Amino acid sequence: MPKNSLITHYAKNFQKSNFNILKIEDLFKQPNSEEITSNHKVDFYTLLFISEGDGIHSIDFTDYDYSKGSIMSIRKDQIHKFYINNNTKGYLLCFKEEFLNRYLNEVEVAKSIQMFNELLTSPKTQLRDQDFAGVVNLVAAIENEIFTIKDKYSLQIIRSLIHLLITLIYRIKAEGHSKVQLSNYLKEFIRFQNLLEQEYATTKKVFDYANKLGYSTKKLNTVVNFVANKPAKEFINDTVVIKIKRQLLHSDYSIKEIAFKVGFNDPTNLYKYFKKYTNSTPEAFRKIHKP
Repeated sequence: MPKNSLITHYAKNFQKSNFNILKIEDLFKQPNSEEITSNHKVDFYTLLFISEGDGIHSIDFTDYDYSKGSIMSIRKDQIHKFYINNNTKGYLLCFKEEFLNRYLNEVEVAKSIQMFNELLTSPKTQLRDQDFAGVVNLVAAIENEIFTIKDKYSLQIIRSLIHLLITLIYRIKAEGHSKVQLSNYLKEFIRFQNLLEQEYATTKKVFDYANKLGYSTKKLNTVVNFVANKPAKEFINDTVVIKIKRQLLHSDYSIKEIAFKVGFNDPTNLYKYFKKYTNSTPEAFRKIHKP
């Protein structure tokens, strides 16, 4: 798949502003649509906002139904694909971290990017009726700034509007949680997840991560269960499986080489592990999903 043509579809003028907005219906009319209907990844963050119609969008090999008021948060380098539905209308808001860094402080940028953490929260948010009009107005204001007004203040105003939009989505996602507990556990969870990103090829044991963090295994399970709604071991396995899938799709390494890269000394153990959690062999998965 030619990377440059896909990025051109998504993010014209990215070099100038690190931001772009595109109508979904315009994207679906682009030539070479097979590029976006195959599994692919791009090097920017995307908010997919559905204003009309329904359909399906795939993120990390999971299909999510969407309808009016759905918002999909897609992290940079996350694998996803479109299913074209000509009745769907809405917007893709695409931006890089550098776009936020120019206006927001470091803490605000970190919080904004954390919303795209697919293992922390579902990529899909369904807006309530009372929130839909507000989001439509925010997106319309962004579109007006980038396509109509286009003056020296526009990019700063767009950053503020994006920040408002992300904060609104955060608020909807956070409902049902104790805000005090979420605040405390989120810091601990992010420490765990950062460590897991560094060490997943070295160890896949809950005890090892708890020990390195200075937690008991009980506390680590409590933190992960509260934030991610799953036990720590399941979260570790989900992370490792995603790492394997990305290696299978976005490298030409042999299965043996991938096994060593993700921490299996014997490729047979990778086969057993992958089959257990995906019901597929690595070769079959690569054959089905690789563009």
